[in-house]
Amino acid sequence: MMEEPITDPQSEPTSAEEVAENEDLATEIFNHLSATSLAPCLRVSKLWLSIISNQKFISRHNLLYPPSLSGLYLVPRQTAQHPEIHFLSFKKNTFEVTPFVAFLNSKGFQILQSCNGLLLCQFGLSRYVCNPSLFRLRVLPHCPYMEKDYTLDLAFDPFSSPGYKVVCVQKLSSPQLFHQIAIYSSETRLWSLFQEPVVAPNELDFNDGVFCNGAIHWLKSNSSGAYLDLKTGILKEMPQPPRHEESEYRFKYFGKSQGCLLYAVSRAMLNEYEFYQMKEDYSGWDLKIQVNPTVMIAKVPAMARNFLRHPMFTLLECDVLYVNLAGRDEGVEIVFSVPGDVVIRNLKIKNYLFIQDEIFGACDVTIWYKMYSVYEHFETLSVI
Repeated sequence: MMEEPITDPQSEPTSAEEVAENEDLATEIFNHLSATSLAPCLRVSKLWLSIISNQKFISRHNLLYPPSLSGLYLVPRQTAQHPEIHFLSFKKNTFEVTPFVAFLNSKGFQILQSCNGLLLCQFGLSRYVCNPSLFRLRVLPHCPYMEKDYTLDLAFDPFSSPGYKVVCVQKLSSPQLFHQIAIYSSETRLWSLFQEPVVAPNELDFNDGVFCNGAIHWLKSNSSGAYLDLKTGILKEMPQPPRHEESEYRFKYFGKSQGCLLYAVSRAMLNEYEFYQMKEDYSGWDLKIQVNPTVMIAKVPAMARNFLRHPMFTLLECDVLYVNLAGRDEGVEIVFSVPGDVVIRNLKIKNYLFIQDEIFGACDVTIWYKMYSVYEHFETLSVI
C-alpha cells in the first residue's frame, strides 16, 4: 500500500492568501467596499494596488458608490496662529479628527480648493492634489508659463472622466483686462497654454472658482461673473447676480450642489436670506428658496447680541457656510454658522441640528465660523 506524501501544513495557502492572490475574487470583494475602506488595501500588495488603480474598476465603483457629500473642512481665514482645520462629518453629525485631517493640520499646510473629493493644497512652495479618502497626494508640477501672482482652480468630475484638471490664470501687466490661462491635465501630466490671452469682464477677480457642469465659474458680489468651458476653452460672461445694485441686499454665498450653481443674498432690514439657482441655459437666476434665521434665536441668543444696537450691526450674527441640495426625498439642507455653533437646517422636515464640540468649549460664543473658508469632502476612489 502506497503511503500518502506528508505535506507541511504551513506550506498550504490559507483562505486569506487564496483570496489575496485571486484577482477575480478580490475585485468582486473590492466592488462592495467604500473608497475609505479601500484605502488600506492599496498598501497590501502590488496586485491589490493594480486592481484598485485600474480605470475600469474605478468607473464601475463610481456607479456602485456615487461620490456623495460626507463632510466639510472648515478653515479659519484670519488668525494670528497656525489655522487649525476642523472636519464636520455629516455622517456622524459632529466634528472629528480623521488621520488625513491631522495630516492637513501639519504646520504650513494649506487647502486652496476642493472639488468632488479631491483637494488642491499648498505646502511651502509646492502644490499638491490630494485624495483624503485614500490618504494619497501627488505633487503638481510648476506651470512653466506663469511666474507669480496667479490663481489655481481644480476641476474634477468622476462621472465624466477619471482624470482631473487644474486651471491657472494670471493677469497680464498690460493691457490690464487681459489674462493668460494655462491648463494642467492629470492624464498627460503636462501644462498647456491658451494661444491667446482672454479679456476678463469688468475686471473680474479669478479667485475662488466653482467647478460645475464642466466649467469653472467666478463670481463676486456686486459684479458680473464669467465661466470657462473646459471642453471648448471659451470664456463666457455669466448673467448679473440678482439684486446686485440694491444696498439693502448683501452677498452671502456662491457655490454648487447636485450640478446646480447657487447664489445667496441677505436682506438687511428683514434678516432674510434669498437663495437663487442658475438656469440651465445660463439666461439668468431663479429664486429657489427664502429662509428667515430669526427662528434660531431662542436656541442661540448669542446670534442677536448686537442686533439693532448699532447701525452697522443690523444683521443677526448668522451666516451661510454651505447649501446642500440633498435630493427630492431629503430636501434642502443649509449649514449656518452662529456664535459657538454650527447649525444644519433641513427645510423639508423643518429640523435643526446644532453641532457643538469640545473645540468650542461649553459656553464659548466668541467663535463664529463666518470667518472660515469651507471645503467639501466627497468619498471618491480617484487615485490621482
